[in-house]
Amino acid sequence: MEEKHIFTDAVAFHPQVVQSSVRGLVTPTAITTTAKPLTLDQLQKVIKLYGPILNLHPDEKYVNTSIEEFLSHCVLVDKKAKSRVQAPKADQLPQRGGDGQFYLDLALDGKKGDFSTAKAYVRAFWQSGMPYTDLQFWFFNAYNGPGTLHIDGLMMDSITSSGDINVAPLGEHVGDWEMCMVRVDNSTLKIISIWLSQHAKGQFFTGDQIDRAFKFQGTQPIIFSSRNGHANFAHAGSNPTESKKIGGIPAGFDFFVRNDTATSDHKLDCSKKYELISADWVGVKPPAWMTYPFRWGPEGTSTHLSPSAVADIVRAAAGDELSEFLPLAAGTILAGEILPHFVKSDINGPTSPSRHGSWMGIYPVY
Repeated sequence: MEEKHIFTDAVAFHPQVVQSSVRGLVTPTAITTTAKPLTLDQLQKVIKLYGPILNLHPDEKYVNTSIEEFLSHCVLVDKKAKSRVQAPKADQLPQRGGDGQFYLDLALDGKKGDFSTAKAYVRAFWQSGMPYTDLQFWFFNAYNGPGTLHIDGLMMDSITSSGDINVAPLGEHVGDWEMCMVRVDNSTLKIISIWLSQHAKGQFFTGDQIDRAFKFQGTQPIIFSSRNGHANFAHAGSNPTESKKIGGIPAGFDFFVRNDTATSDHKLDCSKKYELISADWVGVKPPAWMTYPFRWGPEGTSTHLSPSAVADIVRAAAGDELSEFLPLAAGTILAGEILPHFVKSDINGPTSPSRHGSWMGIYPVY
């Protein structure tokens, strides 16, 4: 009989969600002095049991790729020494230097990635006393594509026109890390919870929420990577985020960021294509590239645009029908709402996973 996923009765392991004005956080909370860690054999077993199956969108232009493939298309730039290293090896990445001294410059032909080299980079997170282990499946893309907005034009609070807008170059940047966390009970080796990264935040599922949200292939959760942005979701669809309504009477508009997901032939089976890169208690130490303290792309952002410039992009992309409901003033207001979601001082070239809070079991949620 095919083994099916079974969830532990995890009342003691419900996550603590710490709400703030900025974000919620799911943090490690259930600590007992008698809890024992998984052995290396058990760790390998649960990775093979619960490694997610990642579906890429059929229209994805920037597919998952390996670190080695990415670096083969990069130049390591030392801004202080004015030196450049073509196609650096992973063990050549510097481990120290001045603030912002190094960055990786990606050639155009490296943006698309090479899915044949793709794998999940697995970080197993456990601390003394924790009765569970977090299996963090990290995914890397060489490039993050532009965002897509859905806009509804409103008259007297009713939708009169709709359209989707590619807001390139907003959202574009070199290097993209996303992650799926599967939390496993150390005693029963069953799934307790799942967290999916979605850009800066994510979604946390526990108990029967998992059964309602996910489909499984045997014991493996099926997840979906959004087109261009690579955020992770539990199902196919438009997955709207950052929804906002402005006005409505007599006129106004709704908008949300689309995170389109769908099934395709590009599937990454993380139970087969993975590399265990970190499990401290069994002696697996991160490779040098994981502790590279600089950016995986140029410093800063290539998408600093004024609200008026973004308004022009929106109006041009909207076409004649939608533009009727986006006069210049309204378009500028909309642009002011859009910009914070895409333009940040550090968007271009993210830092390594080991420098993210989620590396240490702190998971931001919407």
